[in-house]
Amino acid sequence: MTHSSLRPMTDFDPTEPAILHDRLSDTIITWTADQADDYRRASRPAADGTVAWKTYLFDGWGNVLGG
Repeated sequence: MTHSSLRPMTDFDPTEPAILHDRLSDTIITWTADQADDYRRASRPAADGTVAWKTYLFDGWGNVLGG
């Protein structure tokens, strides 16, 4: 389970800077929106709320600097 301060992936906007939690490695990834187009094309949402993209399995996101 992801930390409760993270938001669901259904609300993630790949064009905005963010932090994302990768469930597979249990690490936080810094998102800069440089790959927003690829994310939109290649990401695969799952019924459990996670999103598979490249080698990641994102299960939550937050604003950079906690804002």
